Amino acid sequence: MDKIKVVVRKILIVLLIAWMILVFCLSNQNGPESSNLSRKVANFFANGDTVRAEKIEPVVRKAAHMSEYGVGAMIFYGITMTYTGMSRKKKIIISFVFVILYASSDELHQLFINERNGSVKDVIIDTCGSALGILAMFIVERAMITIDNKVQENLKNQK
Repeated sequence: MDKIKVVVRKILIVLLIAWMILVFCLSNQNGPESSNLSRKVANFFANGDTVRAEKIEPVVRKAAHMSEYGVGAMIFYGITMTYTGMSRKKKIIISFVFVILYASSDELHQLFINERNGSVKDVIIDTCGSALGILAMFIVERAMITIDNKVQENLKNQK
């Protein structure tokens, strides 16, 4: 096994665990804490205009869901990229299933937090984010393969 892939895999596993802890901690906030964080982010994007911030806060919350699960999917797909012999289809399915299961467990977790609720709608939003993250990694993987093939071809031509 390529030593670089092993190192990259270990780094990505640590990042995945850190991501999972972050998602857990954010979900562990009670309703007012969670709303306060969203409000601060909305105020930032609204340049302090509280009326505008109130209007965009729901969008900020859903965008946060999508982006956090997009990042998780990217990390997990990155881990699968370190395994040789695994088909691209299998990498995509495994990554997608992992993130959907984590999103579902996250929403279940929120059912036990004061003034929070679990939502199938949020799992769907998380799923969309994970699909975008996997798509981004698929594009990166294709680019890496193309670059590697061109480098190999240039090396052959130089000999």
